[in-house]
Amino acid sequence: MLSTSRWLKAHWLLFMYCSLPSMALSEPNTFDLKSLLDQAVAENPLVEVSQAQTAAAAAGITVARSYYNPDLEIMMGPARYRNPPVSTKQNIGVTISQTLDFPETRTSRRLLAEQQLTYAEKGIHTTRFDLRNQIKQAYLNVLLHQQILEMYRANLEILRQIQNKIKRKVDIGEAARYELIKADTELLTAERDYASAQTRIEEAKAILHGVVGNMPDSFEIKPDLPTLTPLPNVVTLREEAENNPYLQQLMTAKDGAEAKLKLEQALRFPGLTLKSDFTQDPDLNTFRLGVVLPLPIWNRRDGQIAQAVAGIDEAEAQIKTQKLVLRKEIDSAYQRTVIASNQVKVFENGLLQQSEATLSRAEAAYKFGERGILEYLDAQRVNRDVRRDYLIAKFDYFFSVLQIERFIGSDLVQP
Repeated sequence: MLSTSRWLKAHWLLFMYCSLPSMALSEPNTFDLKSLLDQAVAENPLVEVSQAQTAAAAAGITVARSYYNPDLEIMMGPARYRNPPVSTKQNIGVTISQTLDFPETRTSRRLLAEQQLTYAEKGIHTTRFDLRNQIKQAYLNVLLHQQILEMYRANLEILRQIQNKIKRKVDIGEAARYELIKADTELLTAERDYASAQTRIEEAKAILHGVVGNMPDSFEIKPDLPTLTPLPNVVTLREEAENNPYLQQLMTAKDGAEAKLKLEQALRFPGLTLKSDFTQDPDLNTFRLGVVLPLPIWNRRDGQIAQAVAGIDEAEAQIKTQKLVLRKEIDSAYQRTVIASNQVKVFENGLLQQSEATLSRAEAAYKFGERGILEYLDAQRVNRDVRRDYLIAKFDYFFSVLQIERFIGSDLVQP
């Protein structure tokens, strides 16, 4: 019979053997778009800053709703009679005062604090949406360069095979020396393009890492393209631009400026102060109640009110400017999507097939001696450029849609 230690060891080895497939598939440093978006929204410092600003604005409502603390004043000192017999005794005075806002002032102060909270909450939405849009662009940029790298890798392998074949032919005298020189030149060019594509991937990953934030230094992304929502026409997109997060935040800022104006107008005559006074003299006790009212004679807050009015005008101007910018940018981005879509159709409806067919004919002609190596290498280079331009056009469509997504404030690219 097996001993206890051997039995445990056998079960441990069996467990590890069964776990190997799942462990191999887990790939902890491989991310998809959804996981990156969720992680950035949860951990990115920009979101934390917006959340802190929202918490501060929420505390501002508590401040606006709070009451003033009462003031307690105690005074004492000597009291001397003016008539004989002249003597000195102590007197004491106690005053309690409580400042109270008028209902209109209190309401205006609370409404302003609530508008500031709404503005901060809109800021969180704006930050999150802008962050998600940046991550999508960075993610697609990595995917683009990865696919270009794969194309260059395949092209490099083909050119290496061609170079080896030509080298053997040159060695046995079946091909001229210049054909090997041409093949070597094309191979060096392909190796340069491949190395450049690798560098561009690292650069794209660095940008993605910087946008997401808390990520390992070495990571991979899943080669899955996100889903595109059907793109509405340009008129509908202009209407949906009203949902732009930054535009919504500007509208909230205008509401805050209007609440600020109401508060400044109310502060001309903000409230009153209740006072209670008790004085104890050597031979006399005095108790008094009184009211203190501010008189807006010299300072009617004209400057503060004028500043508030200017704030409303500025907010309205910013809203108009933002609407004009959004319309212009939406029209421009929409035209880019049309151009990119047409280019993709040109590639898919014939250009790719023509390039592949030309390459196949050039390869066959070279094998049968009907064409030289120069024609074959030229066809190889043209085919590589066509496939690269096709990838760029396809991803340009994604990038243009992402621009529109940013302007209308709703997700068009789904993870």
